[in-house]
Amino acid sequence: MQNNEVYLVYYKRTPFSKSKPSDPTKDVFNSIRMDEALAELMKDSVKTTGVKSTEINDVILGSALQVGENWMYGGRQPVLLAGFPVEVPAMAMDRACSSSLNAITIGAMEIMTGNSEIVLAGGMEHMTHVPLSDNQMVSPNLKLLLRPEYMKYDMKTAFSMGLTAEKLAKMKGIPREEMDQFSYESHKLASQAQDSGYFKDEILPTEVEFEGETKIIDKDQSIRKDISIETVKKLPPAFKEGGVITAGNSSPLNAGASLVMLVSGKKVKEYGLKPLSKVSTFGWAAVDPSIMGEGPVPASKKLLAKAGLTSDDIDLWEINEAFAVVVLNAMKELNISRNKVNVKGGAIAIGHPLGASGARLAGTLSRLLNTNGKEKGIATLCVGGGQGYSVLLEKV
Repeated sequence: MQNNEVYLVYYKRTPFSKSKPSDPTKDVFNSIRMDEALAELMKDSVKTTGVKSTEINDVILGSALQVGENWMYGGRQPVLLAGFPVEVPAMAMDRACSSSLNAITIGAMEIMTGNSEIVLAGGMEHMTHVPLSDNQMVSPNLKLLLRPEYMKYDMKTAFSMGLTAEKLAKMKGIPREEMDQFSYESHKLASQAQDSGYFKDEILPTEVEFEGETKIIDKDQSIRKDISIETVKKLPPAFKEGGVITAGNSSPLNAGASLVMLVSGKKVKEYGLKPLSKVSTFGWAAVDPSIMGEGPVPASKKLLAKAGLTSDDIDLWEINEAFAVVVLNAMKELNISRNKVNVKGGAIAIGHPLGASGARLAGTLSRLLNTNGKEKGIATLCVGGGQGYSVLLEKV
């Protein structure tokens, strides 16, 4: 164990609620803010690990929509809400859906270069309070639609995530039947994991006020235990007439927060910590924004090339289920077997609170490497605007 190696020693998240921007009272997280949830995770991280908050060198937090209450005051707000010393620095960053995975790699780079030894990295999103659609504070620059050099990228499609999924499915010949089946399996796997108590060890129960009562929420709210493949098949297209992308084969809207602690090899030994995984290599890439779901493929290929590996060398994959077509495309292009992918279900069932998803993937994957006795895993996401981000984690 080298001093500048990076180890993930803590991972927790809130449960993921089901966002209802059109009727906020139906979201169990309507009474709380996600910066407060992140603060609770931060307090739990030092309590669980025994790491002194005064020794935290940086806090790096991601969110895809940093407006309204998702604005984090440059990352400082959650740090101060946690009661950490004012000397603990922070930053907020945005690479859309991969924000908290990118936060992990920035922290890893700080440790690898000797600039930090202990870093907290995570992210959040409250898609009831700060919705993705019909949000006056989110204003894409439509001048891009008029630029000749971007016409080949179909920029009008690129501003609608659902239409990017439709285009990817058509280009790659991925039928709705495959997407619906994969989505059904996601709910079944997540439901089995939830029923077995698997997620209990990664979820920090969250106190809320809901329906006039104080309640403790300790389970993800979007997982459907009663779902059937027939139900999924009957759902209408969500984004265009005659389309193949539906509410059933897409991720829902959610609120949630997630956090990991990264430490150097030196601090692992100093504190006597037991790492969940080692952060080894990462890769990122950009693609045609109108097929943004292609992003995980080139990002993972870059990572594998840097690490001198092939996809066959990877035991487990956590590929974010923004849409089922994203995962099916990555499996096809990277030649990954189904039994290696999202073995406890994915975002279609568990949820996709944008800025929190990357750290969830990395944290869940780290746990799986240990519980399933596997050696190597890749966490990867597609990114709105046409990007992909991937991280290689290894069992210690």
